[in-house]
Amino acid sequence: MNEQNIIITRYNDSILFMSTDGDRPLEYQLFKKDEDTIGNIYVCEIKEQVPNIGACFINYGDGKTGFLKSNKYRTGEMVALQLKKRGNKDKAPVFTDELSLSGIYTVITNANKDFAISKKLSDERRKELRRLYGVFLSDLEYGITLRTNCIGAGLRDVLSEADTLAGNMDEILSSADKRTCGSILYKTENEWIKYCFNANTTSLKKIITDDEEIYESLKADVIGTLKSSNPNITLEKYSGKLLPLSKLYSIDKGLEEATAKKVWLKSGGFLYIEQTEALNTIDVNTGKTTGTKDKETTFFETNLEATEEICRQIRLRNLSGIIIIDYINMADEENLKHLIKKLRELIALDTVKTDFHDVTALSLVELTRQRVREPLAEQMKKAEEK
Repeated sequence: MNEQNIIITRYNDSILFMSTDGDRPLEYQLFKKDEDTIGNIYVCEIKEQVPNIGACFINYGDGKTGFLKSNKYRTGEMVALQLKKRGNKDKAPVFTDELSLSGIYTVITNANKDFAISKKLSDERRKELRRLYGVFLSDLEYGITLRTNCIGAGLRDVLSEADTLAGNMDEILSSADKRTCGSILYKTENEWIKYCFNANTTSLKKIITDDEEIYESLKADVIGTLKSSNPNITLEKYSGKLLPLSKLYSIDKGLEEATAKKVWLKSGGFLYIEQTEALNTIDVNTGKTTGTKDKETTFFETNLEATEEICRQIRLRNLSGIIIIDYINMADEENLKHLIKKLRELIALDTVKTDFHDVTALSLVELTRQRVREPLAEQMKKAEEK
């Protein structure tokens, strides 16, 4: 992976987060000011049981209704619940009683008492971390996951953060029945700040913004923490008079390309990406690809090139749910095995959980990707609403 930069700026009435891999956009996220923040923990009142689906509706303040997939609580009971998924005009926001608190090195949860390590790390590195941290974390009252960024941190910093998060969890769980409905027991950082912490700090070079308020938030809450795992990360306040930051990084053009259905490959081939309610399809085509090579070699090389772009586009567009890839059919089974191996390697680098499932009888590749936020196209639509 190349050096990464993060660009944060205003876009209409939203905040735009953009990360780059070298010169190419890697990810866009748009955040509206009035959105409930995913990860906030509220005191919620159980309002109405729905026994046939083992769930209930809750009030999380001022009569606002949410949905909880659990029936173990009594009507009228006050419970600490965490916002898991924002609602829309048709569906109530979804809450969970499996609370989690995230730091830059660790994640604490009350859902279990497991000790886990990021699967993005190699098996050898995970064994090394388990030997190093296992003796210190085995008696923790909560489940803990070591994040990828713990690699660049010292033992004391990681253990100190885990201890702080565990103390916060103690306080949250003990105070739910002592506070009024709608009280916020835990307020996460602004979501764009969380995306800064999710970055791979080992390859992150700098964070750039042209907004004074954003700059002050980054200086106060983010840059010092990131520097603890990579002291070379810098924060830049951009003030170019002749060329705005949005023009310097071609943000409007980039957003337009990231929502277009057709994506050209350097070879002359192209991807056709279709998003629907049920699933996302990505079709690989040879397009204008020319050459003197035999068809099998041409198909294989086009598919291989397409695989890298597909993984970038999935993250760029924030696709989630079922993803079907229709590669150009190849006759050589070894070529297909090599292609799938490359695909598996690339999706393992995604910051959002992405799983390879199968190659169907029709040679369609099936992936699923966890839904964390809306697809980019939906985020843009919301950002443009007044």
